[in-house]
Amino acid sequence: MAALEPQYMEILKKALAECFVPFLPPLLDTTKPADQQQAKQVSRAFSAFALHKLLDITPQASAAAVVDDFNDKGLDAIYYHAATETLYLVQAKLKESEQFKQGDAQAFCSGIRRLLKQDFSRFNANVQNRQVEIESALDTCSHIKLVVPYTGDGVSQSALDALQELLNDDDLDEERLDKEVIYYTSVEITRDLLAEQAYKPVNTAITLHKCRNIEEPREAYFGIARLNDLVDLHNKEGKALYERNIRYFLGSKTDVNQAIHATLRDEPGSFFYLNNGVTAVCDQIDPKGNRNDAKKLIVRGLSIINGAQTIASAAEFAARHPNSDINGAKVMLTLIKAPADRPFGKLVTKARNHQNPVQLASFAALDETQERLRQEIAHLGFDYRYRPEAAGTGTKIITLEEALRALASLQNDARYAVWLKSEPGRLANPETAEYRDLFASKLNGVALVNAVLCHRAIRTLVVGYEQNAAARSQERLIYRHGIHVITAVMMKRLRSRIGKAAVIDPATILALISQPLDQLRQQTFDLGQQRLLGGGPLAFFRNQGNVVAFLADLMETHFDLGADPAMAPLRTIQNVADTYPRQCLLDYLSSKAPQL
Repeated sequence: MAALEPQYMEILKKALAECFVPFLPPLLDTTKPADQQQAKQVSRAFSAFALHKLLDITPQASAAAVVDDFNDKGLDAIYYHAATETLYLVQAKLKESEQFKQGDAQAFCSGIRRLLKQDFSRFNANVQNRQVEIESALDTCSHIKLVVPYTGDGVSQSALDALQELLNDDDLDEERLDKEVIYYTSVEITRDLLAEQAYKPVNTAITLHKCRNIEEPREAYFGIARLNDLVDLHNKEGKALYERNIRYFLGSKTDVNQAIHATLRDEPGSFFYLNNGVTAVCDQIDPKGNRNDAKKLIVRGLSIINGAQTIASAAEFAARHPNSDINGAKVMLTLIKAPADRPFGKLVTKARNHQNPVQLASFAALDETQERLRQEIAHLGFDYRYRPEAAGTGTKIITLEEALRALASLQNDARYAVWLKSEPGRLANPETAEYRDLFASKLNGVALVNAVLCHRAIRTLVVGYEQNAAARSQERLIYRHGIHVITAVMMKRLRSRIGKAAVIDPATILALISQPLDQLRQQTFDLGQQRLLGGGPLAFFRNQGNVVAFLADLMETHFDLGADPAMAPLRTIQNVADTYPRQCLLDYLSSKAPQL
């Protein structure tokens, strides 16, 4: 069992401090330094987090169950679940790499033995203050379960043996003790943290007029829906209604959405004839009554995969014109039983949207890695928008385009700097190898946020260099068209910072890179003057051969590798296994980037 990954440990600690620590019983010993007390509080809150997730109880209720403190005798939380008549006894270990060890298990077992004997004299005040409550739970419970939440890389064999010895001890005379320990591991912790930021499933009733259905090869219903009903659903569910759509609402300024507004204003009764209709997929369809040719369907896991613009535009129109009557507006609705996160659901989404003018980058919405990243990044306080939607502003919004540029600039492969200039769509197409390299499964949310923050800071300074250079000068054009090359070099010097488990403070990035980036600017300009003798910067920086050679020389100069003995042979190596000329040289140079 792998330990909880560092980025998830940061997210977990943040959640513990914000959502559980405020509700914990006060610490018994407040004489210790403030930083130690704070760390102890976060550690105590881990038991509450586990109970909250395992039993679906409130943070307040789970925090009140915590007895973890000095002299807790191995018991970190005691909670009686009245609905199931189950008493839960918890010992948690919030350590980044340590296993749950024999000493932990023995302390837990010792505390359990004392509690079952109702010997409260040696417990701390947190337990003693709840003596009547705990005695009542021991008297009435039908089950006693042991819970061991841990963030490390497993449970040692000696700890397993100690717990098993307790469970097999006939002298305890306690048949209510469950023989299976509940282990709450890094896998469940990660799952539950991501689930906090996932969109909740849309379960609702839908009424279709003139409804028909087919059962083979897949169950589907189609008929006429009142647009008002879909608007109500939109207002209630928000983005959750479009979880598997490739786009969110693009805003009323698009030609299509303006036409929708015009039809609703002037001819709502004609809306059905002028609209392509709406397609949705779902996990389950349960048909109910049929009255006056109107069929009621109970739908679970509903997701609109085509028609988001229709519904959202109508909702916007209704909000802006509350006195307008659009009751006569109807749309054709096709409802297909096909879970959207499975292959057929994705196939339907892709096929239905290929009939419209959609950019290939929009199909990144079908990549589950993108949704995982969104959920991770939401925990960090940022809004990652990998689906096209109406423009938003603010430093906390990260777009797919920004992510692509930042991740591409981190690559060793010099061709990414060329593709960013000449073929950006290549990187945004989920079916290309380049996209899959950028959004590999190992990429985590904090690394993506840090990459974007660093990329923004570099870009801000380089754009400033361009604006400060003389108008129509070669220097200005070098900065403008060589921005991806400059950024690629500087991003390699920030890899260690980008790879940290916590988000970088944006204010520190500019101070960190200001001097070295100015040096890199001058080196880029000097090299550009040498190389750009017969052509313009635009054509130069769109040419792969030019950029590969330019990047190699620029990194050698900026990383001060002129005296490196490995450089001469690498410059002459032509390996047939390389995917592009000088790959070995560029890989070596990238690995030698001095970290800031």
